[in-house]
Amino acid sequence: MPRQMALESPVTNTLKGIAAGLVGTLVMTTALQAVDRFTRGPEAAHSESPEAPENPTGGATESAVPTERVAERIANRVFGTELSHSTRQRLGLGIYWTYGAFWGALSAQLQETIQPPALVYGTVLGLIVWLIGPMRLIPALRLYERPPSSSLVRRGLAIALHLLYGLTTAFTYRQLAGDR
Repeated sequence: MPRQMALESPVTNTLKGIAAGLVGTLVMTTALQAVDRFTRGPEAAHSESPEAPENPTGGATESAVPTERVAERIANRVFGTELSHSTRQRLGLGIYWTYGAFWGALSAQLQETIQPPALVYGTVLGLIVWLIGPMRLIPALRLYERPPSSSLVRRGLAIALHLLYGLTTAFTYRQLAGDR
């Protein structure tokens, strides 16, 4: 069916993109928690933040996930303060959800500009988010070092979860934008 031609403001598109990115993040997080429950047992769903890495590097925050490490670094280096465990977790979750919303906002502008099919766009978006975040940004910032024994199954799961994010975000945005 042809795309609707009613133009909306970039702000409206951005807000719809943020909402789509949050839905994508929710779906990805829920899927990750389900995988954790399946592979590590029911207690895994409540033990760590939603994007807990397989084996973070050591230090005082040994169990901290990458977004919690970002929060901790900002607190230490910018504000010269230490964070409590619960504050670090809350700020880490805020960064995690903001990151998903950011990609949704950016995605909305690109979808409106190039108007690709949602299936193609969502697949590309998921792969780009995976390549930029877990494969480049997180290791470059030394937030998490992938262990040498990182299996192809774990990498495949990470790709699949990011594809789920991209597809959910793209299709949600299309629905919010009124496209069928």
